[in-house]
Formats: sequence, structure tokens, C-alpha cells
Amino acid sequence: MVAVCALVACGDDSMMTTEPDAAVGPDGITCTKPALDAPWLSSLLETAITTIPSPRATTIQRSAARTFLQSQLTQMGWTPQLHSYNSGANVYATIPATTPNTQAIIVGAHFDTVMSSPGANDNGTGVAAVLAIARYLVDMPCRQHPVTIILFDEEETGLVGAVAYASTLTAAIVHAVHTVDQIGWDNDGDHRFELEFPTTALEAEYRAAAMVVGVPVTKTTTQGTDHEAFRDRGLPAIGLTEEYVGGDTSPYRHLTQDTAATVDRGYLALGAKLVAQVVMSEL
Repeated sequence: MVAVCALVACGDDSMMTTEPDAAVGPDGITCTKPALDAPWLSSLLETAITTIPSPRATTIQRSAARTFLQSQLTQMGWTPQLHSYNSGANVYATIPATTPNTQAIIVGAHFDTVMSSPGANDNGTGVAAVLAIARYLVDMPCRQHPVTIILFDEEETGLVGAVAYASTLTAAIVHAVHTVDQIGWDNDGDHRFELEFPTTALEAEYRAAAMVVGVPVTKTTTQGTDHEAFRDRGLPAIGLTEEYVGGDTSPYRHLTQDTAATVDRGYLALGAKLVAQVVMSEL
């Protein structure tokens, strides 16, 4: 085990798996971490990338997308709400902690698209992964932090929704921010993900989780998507994406060809599992 931990710290690409974690909580409740290979995962991801209204650029289109997202969260048993601002509205649900802790974990992705693009990868895949996290937490009875699941509006016009939401937060009430943008293209089949501008602690968390899921990761300094809005306010944030810097990224970004047919389902599932492993470990 010492050798494995050393490899994680060094960013080795070795793979390993573990069984779900379990412990007894203070009230005698068995606190079990759900298995990553959940039976519902593939169908949830498929529904998200194929059923979400598209494109999602105009006011009417984005409103239809919000209705879809709210229905998905409601079906899981969570209570979706709108965080409205002057030009749009984010969709979010707060999953309460089961301890008195008030420092929140935030997990988000933007749901809007550019005009005329279906946006299956950009960013239907991010939306799918975030909805998957919400579903994993249904089966997690012990949560040491509240979790905010949030789908951001108007990323494509300047991170507008993320900036509006980040402006309501302070470092004192945020444990970590995780955002996901484009995790559906893996042309070379190496299953590699990029960690965008992580803090040292968040990078370590993702490298450890990557060992569990069995995927390689690379640190980059990529900005220009939702995680930047939180970092600018001094909050600990990280973005997850396909190999945008590494060059193995969808050639259909912002084009009419960005359809569900171009999304690598297996790779998307790995990305969802990676974020889930990190978030559930934080909990």
C-alpha cells in the first residue's frame, strides 16, 4: 500500500479498484459509499445526453432545458430550485449534510450551448456527469458536507451563470468546487482526463480517485470555463475535461455535428465515476 500511495502522489497511470467504503456513523447508521458501477449509470447518462432539449442558446431554449433538468432532479427525490439573475437562471438542488457541517461541496456544469449546436458533448456530457453525482448521493446515507448540485446558465456568453452564483459565496462556506465541461471525446482510447487548474489538495484527491477508477489524469492550467468564476473569488476549485490541451478533444465543439452520436459513452461513464469517487470521498 505504501508503494501504491507513492505512485498516486507521482501521478502514475497504474490502475486499481476498491470495494465500496463502509463505516458506522455516530447514530449507529451504517455509512456506505455506493459502488461506482451502479446499475442505473449508463441509462441515466444516455437519457441526459439524448433527451435534454437542444440547442440551448435562446431564452426559450434555455427555459426548456431548465424544465428538463428540474424534472431529472425531482425524479431522484431532490428539490430543484432556480438561482435567477438578470439575464438567466441556474438550476440547483441542495443535498443536506447529515452532520452539523455547513461547508458545502459544489458540483456543477453549464447546460447552455452556442446557437445552432446540439451541444451533446459541450456540455451535455458535463450535465450528465453532474446528474449522475446527484443520483449517487441518493444512496449515500451519511454526508459530512452539504452538496450543491448546480447546472449553470450562459457559460457560452462569458461564464455569466457561474459568476452570478459564485458572487453569493464566501470561502468560509465552501469546501470545494468541482466543474465538468466536455468529457465525451476520447479518440485515441487512452481514457485520459485533464484536471484544470486544481489546487494542490484537489489535484491529490483526483489522482487518488483516478487510481480507483483506473484512468490517467494530467494537470493543466486551462481556464475559460465555469471553475474560473469560483477561483477568481478565492474558492478552491477544479475543472474536469477531456484532453483539451492534449489535443484529443472533440473537433465538433460549437458546431452542428456536436451530437449524441459523437459521444464516447464508456469514456463519459469513467468521467462521471471519477468525479463521484472524489465527491463521495470528501463526504
